[in-house]
Amino acid sequence: MGSNNIQMKMIDLLGDVLETEAMHDLLDHVVLGKLKSSLDSCIIERERLDNIKKNRELFDHEKADWECLVQDIHALNRVIDYYGG
Repeated sequence: MGSNNIQMKMIDLLGDVLETEAMHDLLDHVVLGKLKSSLDSCIIERERLDNIKKNRELFDHEKADWECLVQDIHALNRVIDYYGG
């Protein structure tokens, strides 16, 4: 019974911590960092495809990837801007 009581107190404490402004700020910071990392990855891949376009026409699957990357970059920029990045 004592173990369950400690677990419940820990769950309550964790719940209280998660509701603090500092925790929200921390989570916003973590999410923003992940979004920026994803944006960087998309930009690197788009640039790789841009370099291929200088030497030859892109294959159909590369064209589709390039188009998706452009849309993903645009969307990520909008979300990052929204979160103040």
